[in-house]
Amino acid sequence: MLRKFLCLAGITALVTGCQTVKPAATPMEAYLNRHAAAEAIARNCPAYGGYGAVSAMRSDAESNLAKARALGATETDVQMARERMNGTLMSAVMLVGPLEACNSFVNQLAWAGTSTAVIGTKKAQ
Repeated sequence: MLRKFLCLAGITALVTGCQTVKPAATPMEAYLNRHAAAEAIARNCPAYGGYGAVSAMRSDAESNLAKARALGATETDVQMARERMNGTLMSAVMLVGPLEACNSFVNQLAWAGTSTAVIGTKKAQ
């Protein structure tokens, strides 16, 4: 049992350490990523938190989409974010299984949703 747990922990660390999605370059991209992740979770992890959780994720997705559109997001930008997040979620499902992948995505999305999307600027050297 301990061996399975350690193996799962190692795979999870590998997945989170080698994310296939690069960090957002702009606040618009951050909101698009949040929108697309919430949509992907609501569609692919329906039993994770029940009906109420899916409704909350859809509401969160729409809120982030509105913020991204206010910052200039186009339909192409939205589609690209959806493809990126769906691909990342499906890759995680294949590596660690649906329960662990959904758990990780929900946790990351909840953590990101507690703050405004702000991208730091580089200081002049």
